[in-house]
Amino acid sequence: MQSILILGLIFFAVMILYNLKKAVTENGSYLGATFGLLMFISTLLILLGHTLVGSFGFIIILLLSLFYSKTISEIRMKQFMKGMEGVEYISSPALRDIFNLKFWGVYAMKIGARKAAIGCSLFQTSFVIFMLGVMDRFLKSPMEMTFLVPFAIVMFLAGWREYESVFRKYSEQQLMDSVNDKEQ
Repeated sequence: MQSILILGLIFFAVMILYNLKKAVTENGSYLGATFGLLMFISTLLILLGHTLVGSFGFIIILLLSLFYSKTISEIRMKQFMKGMEGVEYISSPALRDIFNLKFWGVYAMKIGARKAAIGCSLFQTSFVIFMLGVMDRFLKSPMEMTFLVPFAIVMFLAGWREYESVFRKYSEQQLMDSVNDKEQ
């Protein structure tokens, strides 16, 4: 098992260097090198005996790759835009609708996409951590904070990034629609 992990470390180190060189010479994205580094660190953690944290690192990488995938991102954007249909600037968000995307859409149009994205992502992350805490009470072996903290950070940052682009696009679309309506 250790020889496979060592080969994995060598492979990921080579991929980091290759993707880093490619990003620098072509003035491109450092995303490939970043994913390689995360894979290297996760494999190293498993090799050093921190199997849970290393395995969780691989889960984080999987989630990040899903959020950064262009096809999946476009599909999710369409779903979010459809979920916010009918939101108008004059709407007022009701607290009982806090789980609904329309609530956050109204909030985004009133105070800005970035603040709404932070609020939405923070709310969702807090809710998931609360649910994990409740589940932890019923498990025989409790979860470690080394598992929960990276999960919460990644979930918050990925949600913030995604929601900010969704709310910004929706706000721009609403602004364009209102300008077009006034011109006609």
